[in-house]
Amino acid sequence: MKHIKKLSASNKRWIAVFAAVIVCCILSIILIKNIGGRTAVIYKDGREIARIDLSRLTESYTIPLDGNVILVEPGGIRMQSADCPDQICVHQGVLHDTGRIVCLPNRVLIEMQHTKDAPDAKAG
Repeated sequence: MKHIKKLSASNKRWIAVFAAVIVCCILSIILIKNIGGRTAVIYKDGREIARIDLSRLTESYTIPLDGNVILVEPGGIRMQSADCPDQICVHQGVLHDTGRIVCLPNRVLIEMQHTKDAPDAKAG
């Protein structure tokens, strides 16, 4: 039988400290991610037309917008369809936390913003 070396008290303390640091890091990441609302702001021709708090949304809905259809879902937003020839905005996928979707031919911008007290708005 192989001998299993017992951990010394010093090694046990270091393992406990290391585990505590990992737990604190994981909790910090979770808390930072959940602070404030995830707000999607939709612009058309440079003017804000909707501000939607995705963290409070419970149902999906669409926003038709002059050749574009925006799909708003709990926790995410995306360009569902567009009548522009290249379809780049449609292929950009779903925004969850950060980023933006731009449809240059139709002059539409969807931008994610993090706010502490995001308004509970619903467009449409």
